[in-house]
Amino acid sequence: MRKLFATLALLGSLSLASPAQDLFDQASFYVEFYYYGPAALNLKELTARYQSALDRACAPQKDTCSYSQAVPIIQQMVEELNDNHTYYLSPEALRSTRESRQGNAPSRTLRIGVTHLPIPGSRDRLIVDVVEGGPADEAGLAYGDRIIAINGRPLSELPDDNQVVQFLTQSVQSGRPVVLTILRGPERQRLEITLTGREINLARFPSLKIRPDGVAVLKIPDFDAQGQVGRRVHELVREAQQKNARAMVLDLRGNSGGLLTEMIVSAAAFLDEAYVALVDRYQTERNEFRVRDGRLTVTRNGQAESVNLPFLTRWRGPLVVLVDGNTASGGEYLASALQKARVGPLVGVATLGIGNTTTRPFNLINGGALSISYNRAFFADGTPFPARATPDFVVESSLEQLANTGRDLPFEKALEALGIRSTGR
Repeated sequence: MRKLFATLALLGSLSLASPAQDLFDQASFYVEFYYYGPAALNLKELTARYQSALDRACAPQKDTCSYSQAVPIIQQMVEELNDNHTYYLSPEALRSTRESRQGNAPSRTLRIGVTHLPIPGSRDRLIVDVVEGGPADEAGLAYGDRIIAINGRPLSELPDDNQVVQFLTQSVQSGRPVVLTILRGPERQRLEITLTGREINLARFPSLKIRPDGVAVLKIPDFDAQGQVGRRVHELVREAQQKNARAMVLDLRGNSGGLLTEMIVSAAAFLDEAYVALVDRYQTERNEFRVRDGRLTVTRNGQAESVNLPFLTRWRGPLVVLVDGNTASGGEYLASALQKARVGPLVGVATLGIGNTTTRPFNLINGGALSISYNRAFFADGTPFPARATPDFVVESSLEQLANTGRDLPFEKALEALGIRSTGR
């Protein structure tokens, strides 16, 4: 009945209003009817206020007012909810999201596969993320490396950060080899690393590194690639066991979430039973996801379907989990589940704060979508997932401190929690 009402409401508006009004009607209906996030605002009053803003914006054009006039108003409206699980997706962003979900997000330009940020008081750049399998990863660049020169030219010679980014981008997109001079680690080791840009897959997958001290570092950047992330986590856990890793650091820093099924299959590598229940705003939909005894079972309103997962393995050694303020959604779910099961402590700072809801995209008539907090999440014992995962060991870390000292303090604390003295990478 709700779906029929939505269809009739939208058909009515589509036949009478401008394109901008049609788009706004659709978005405001979705917010009013489906939103189930933490915001306590009166949703009808919220949409009414932004309807007034749209009226003012469209007054000169009236019934010819375009989609583009409504988009910023819709963005402002959902931003007022202050809920990172509720946001507008442009057609381009929606396409990119779908590509990531398929595990195939082509860069379409020459890239080396790093995310780098400015360092306060310097023109140097700090590497904070490396795409697995990209040129930077293959060349050995890593989190915390400080870029101080490109092709022998010190970045300190450039006038501002924009020029630095432009210089690096142009050097990579020239197609010729690029030499990056970096500083690494507390010893400030100076290295020159040569690499060449190419078109790469920007979809993210888990990666594993075994340190010389026998600690396995398993990084899960997100849970986007359908049917691939969970399986890969189990493959890497098995690899760590085969290589006799003595302990594991599960790095969820910056994990932006993704697909619930990929998260729960990943969780099964560390839990005897992984479970999440989702309930909608009207308490009419209940979906349960459970991995136990080698099977994934999804129960929707009492109807269960199961599938065998023959690739499952189980890490039973010492474990520590790293989180930060950018660990979000599925990353928070996994961290909270591991903490509740007491399989390993959390180290870092409190996570983003959307770890107790799920988002669902609703397609819009302009080709974009509105992602909305649609469900709330519960453990098997009926208690709700917390909005944030709060670390057992709080360790503040700043990019400036990492850039200037080369020390990754949360990681050092993770090793300490494992009873292992830090000896570098």
